[in-house]
Amino acid sequence: MRLQVLELDHVAEINQEVAAEVCREGLKGLEMLVLTSTPVTPKALLHFNSVCRNLKSIVVQVGIVDYFKEPHSPEARKMFEEMVNKLQALRKRPGFSKILHIKVEGGC
Repeated sequence: MRLQVLELDHVAEINQEVAAEVCREGLKGLEMLVLTSTPVTPKALLHFNSVCRNLKSIVVQVGIVDYFKEPHSPEARKMFEEMVNKLQALRKRPGFSKILHIKVEGGC
């Protein structure tokens, strides 16, 4: 039996390299990926979606405090807004519109 649901909660940033390493360990049967309070890059999500062909749902739930130690600074807010916009833009790509769900906590 293969792993079908993977939830990562409060994990360090998931970038493309981390996604590739995790997928190398055998996530081909993954149907649901949930990232809670875990910073993730768009390239990592693209990698998961291309390798895990059975994915039916990707849930990303993040807040500015997950990315920055000083979340109230104007620079942090601007960078967080840009990151959220990049994640949201993935929903326009084929294969993402129905499976990618992004929940943003706090101000953006």
